[in-house]
Amino acid sequence: MSMPMKERITSVDRQRTWEGEIPFHYEYTAGVSGERFLRGLQRGKILVPKCGNCGRSYLPPRAYCTNCFLEITSYVELKPTGRVSALAESHVDFQGRRSKPRTFAFVTFAGVTGGLVHFAEGKGLRIGSSVRAKFKPAAKRKGTLLDIETFVKT
Repeated sequence: MSMPMKERITSVDRQRTWEGEIPFHYEYTAGVSGERFLRGLQRGKILVPKCGNCGRSYLPPRAYCTNCFLEITSYVELKPTGRVSALAESHVDFQGRRSKPRTFAFVTFAGVTGGLVHFAEGKGLRIGSSVRAKFKPAAKRKGTLLDIETFVKT
């Protein structure tokens, strides 16, 4: 129920409430660039858009080059190796419950603007470490960022 702009609530006892459930249906798409990136992950590949004009590649993927403002229509496959640019440790899982410590890394790739934040592991892992993407088995991939299980120190 929407409130007209002229109507003002001047007292708490005049507020309106909605009893019961409000059925919402929504879908969020990854967009053209995001979908191509996610389908690449499902096939065990890291695909990034590459501008045909200036040659810049982007992660996360985008449909337009932020350097020359042209539409990006070509994609290139990256080697699954990158470098750790930042590290953080978490002691909670995705539901906010305490869990075993997990390390997150911001992984950058040669020739790519941006990078990926993901799980990382390996003895002596630190900023500057070389890491390699470890993909889930093909039968378990769903076309999400979690198709990469973790990045492992090489």
